[in-house]
Amino acid sequence: MKQYFTGFFTATCLTASLFLFMGAQKTKVQTEPLLIKSERGTTTIGGGFIEMDGASGKKLFEVAVSKSNHGRLSLFNKNGVITTSVSASEEGNGFVKVHNNKGVRAVDIRSSSFGGYFSTYNLDKKQTSYLGTFRNLRGGLMTYNENADLTSFVGASDESDGKISLYNNMGNNVVRLGSLYKDGNKADGFISLHDRYGEYGWHMSGKTGQ
Repeated sequence: MKQYFTGFFTATCLTASLFLFMGAQKTKVQTEPLLIKSERGTTTIGGGFIEMDGASGKKLFEVAVSKSNHGRLSLFNKNGVITTSVSASEEGNGFVKVHNNKGVRAVDIRSSSFGGYFSTYNLDKKQTSYLGTFRNLRGGLMTYNENADLTSFVGASDESDGKISLYNNMGNNVVRLGSLYKDGNKADGFISLHDRYGEYGWHMSGKTGQ
């Protein structure tokens, strides 16, 4: 009889423990963030984030969960202005954003489904350059003027040859350098000049010398 009660009591305790454990898994426990202070600053550890502030109280460092549920690392200068952010896009591709001392975005480094690329921006937040892989899986460099208008392209042509195109401030292609595949040419060097409206004016092939 004693063994029976001992076994029954043990089974009851195990069952109760199981239900308590299951209930705890469904219960969200909310606690206050943990603060660690020193003469150099304060570290705050909370649900989904870690933040470090300097002695002045300005934020210097943060690790958190982004709005798209990816990890995000942010760095700030001594004035609390963001300078660098490392995270992932909505699609899960990695990116790095670098800002100047005023918090204005200056550089982007990103990955994508077709490769990676590097972009720069001016103080007016206008893009000034792009270096990277395009959707056609070819590399290229594009530059822009202060108004984000395209001024040049250096990259690969549809035939996978090198190509250079220059544009005027009206956005028209006025100079083209590359390889020619017509009029008896087979990957021979080629240059053409166009007027301000992009209309053809003159060309020369490396094969004919004309």
